[in-house]
Formats: sequence, C-alpha cells, structure tokens
Amino acid sequence: MFKKFKAGFFTYIRHTDWLLILSCMAASGYGIALVYSVVKNTPGAGSRDYIVQIAACIIGIIAAIAISKIDYEIICRLWPVLSGFSIFLVLLTFTPLGLEVADDKAWLSVPVIGTFQPSELMKITFIISFAAHLSKVQERMNELKVVSLLCIHGAIPVMLIFLQGDDGTALVFLCIFASMMFIAGLRPIYFILASTAGAAAVPVAWQRMGVDKQARFLSLIFVEKYALNYGWQQQMALIAIGSGRLWGIGYLQGGNNYLYARNNDLIFTVAGEEFGFIGSLALLAVIALIVLALLREVMSARDLQGMLLCGGVMAMIGFQSVINLGMNLRVLPVIGITLPFFSKGGSSIATLFLGIGVALSVYYSSKSRSRDSIFSKRAG
Repeated sequence: MFKKFKAGFFTYIRHTDWLLILSCMAASGYGIALVYSVVKNTPGAGSRDYIVQIAACIIGIIAAIAISKIDYEIICRLWPVLSGFSIFLVLLTFTPLGLEVADDKAWLSVPVIGTFQPSELMKITFIISFAAHLSKVQERMNELKVVSLLCIHGAIPVMLIFLQGDDGTALVFLCIFASMMFIAGLRPIYFILASTAGAAAVPVAWQRMGVDKQARFLSLIFVEKYALNYGWQQQMALIAIGSGRLWGIGYLQGGNNYLYARNNDLIFTVAGEEFGFIGSLALLAVIALIVLALLREVMSARDLQGMLLCGGVMAMIGFQSVINLGMNLRVLPVIGITLPFFSKGGSSIATLFLGIGVALSVYYSSKSRSRDSIFSKRAG
C-alpha cells in the first residue's frame, strides 16, 4: 500500500504543471495581502473578508489538486449533472432566495459560507459542457445547423446572467464562448458575420441602455464633465495608482481616498498605491504567467477536448483580467468585473481553482498517459 502511494505521489509530482500551481498560489497570496490592507484601512471593517479569502484559497488549492487526478474525459461526461446543478443555482437567484448586491440580483445566501454567486460556478460548468459539445461535433463544426445549435448553447448562460443584471459577467461568458469556438476551428466568415451584426446592433443597444450605463461610456470621453459623478470612481482610481509612483507609499498605508469596492473591482488600485509601479508590474507578471502556463497546456493537450478545456479557462482568466484592468485604468467603463485571484470573493476564488483543477487534469493526463500532443499527432 505504502509503495503504491509513494509511486503515485512521485508520478504526480513529476507530471503535474507546477508553474501553473505556483503562479496561482502567488496570485492568491498577493490578493490576500491586498484584501487585508483594505480591511485594515477601512473604518468599521471586520476581519471576515480576508479570513474567507484565505479559507477559499486553501479549499480551492486542495480541490484543484484533487480534480487534477480525475481524467478530464470523465469530467466532461458528467456535464449534464454539472450544468444542471449550476443552472439550478442560478435560477434560484430569481426567486425570493436571491440577494441583490450592487444592483445585480446574482447572489444566494448559504449558511456558514455566507453569500455565494452561482454565475462563478456556471463559468466552469459551461466550459466543461461546451468543450464536450464542440468535441462531439468537430467533424461538422462549420455546418450552419451545427453552428446554430452551438450558439444556442452559448446563449443560455449569457441570457440567464444578463437577466440577473450582471452585464460584466455576461460579457465574460461571450468571450469564453468566442474563444472556444475559435480554438475548435470555426471559419473566419462566422466571426466576420457576428462582428458585423454586433456593430449594426450598437445603435439599438445604446438607445435601450439606461442613462447610468450610457454615462459610464461617456465618462471615458468627456472626462471633466463626468469627473464628479459617473467618472469619480475611475478618477480616484487613477489618482490612487499614480500616488504610488515607483515603489508605492508603503504596505497598509493606502486607502485615504475611500474608493468604493477597493477590495473588489478596484483591487488593482491598492497594489498601485501601496506597492507602486513595481508592485503593479509584479501583479501583471503573475497574471501573464498564469495565462502563458494555460496556453502551454492548450498546446500540449492530446485531443481537442483537452485543448478546449484549457483554452476556456485561459480565456476566462485572460479576458476577465483585461476588462478589470481596463476599468481601473479608465480605458473601459466600469461594469463590475473582478480581477481573478486578487479581488475579494470566496466563491470567485474557490471556483477559479476548480477551473485550474480541470486544466491540470488535462496536463497531467497528457504527460502521464501520452507524450504526444494533438499538434504532434497532426504533424505526424
């Protein structure tokens, strides 16, 4: 028994992606430090935020390692159960059990855990179900009927999250959907048609958009006009980031501008203010390292399904990071997107590690079972 366990342990050590694991742990550790700073510099704030963050990271890492030992083909075969469960939780938010936070009724109250955002779990289950769907139809990928059914599959989570009022998360789902379609080999003509239709729909969408949401876009152009209302948050965010200069004003020394959501959507401002340009650069480097590690897993996957799983997780983290950083730097409007691994949120951190666990399963399987990736097979 001991020899079998020892052999299995060293096999796992040898074949797992330590670059990805250590990068995610570094990002989480940095995030905990930033959340702790916000708590210490916010009058009346309790210690629950960073305690939940630490617990979610520990549970998430353990879950990721456990999931990585499960064959990803088995995980994909369970997509009906996983998707059904996550959709059920999202539907509960439309009942009296749903909680409204920051104008989005996208939360549930869970005993002991506290608040939970089901859409975070749905991101992972969507990646799994869509990877299974795409790999099943790969030979007929570009047939109009198949593309239509794939679009319906992608529209289900987008519409559910949109109805919750969480436009930012709905956008992330769209990015994941488009990225996985690209990886699967969808012809460029479909992307061109979709982009054209999207551009044509902009005037209609603008007219239907509320005044508040329109102002978020206009504040990016007419900075001075909106500086004291809709653009105030981003103006203060830039001031906080700029005040850090090269090395920052010092850990636990920030927070004098009382920015709303400093521990969440605007967590990057804490890094910029307290650790300066160097600390901000370190944050960006860790995120880039995670994305590059996932890209390596995409390239080393032994089949399309594995590529899609890793690519979906990579798209989720990559696009979400770009959108969040764009918000902090006043390049994009504020739409309520957290920075992966850094922003406060137990459900966000824990489910992120579930996705990392799925990607690790692909990598472990490709290394321990077959040395050939899908690219080397095609070359042969």
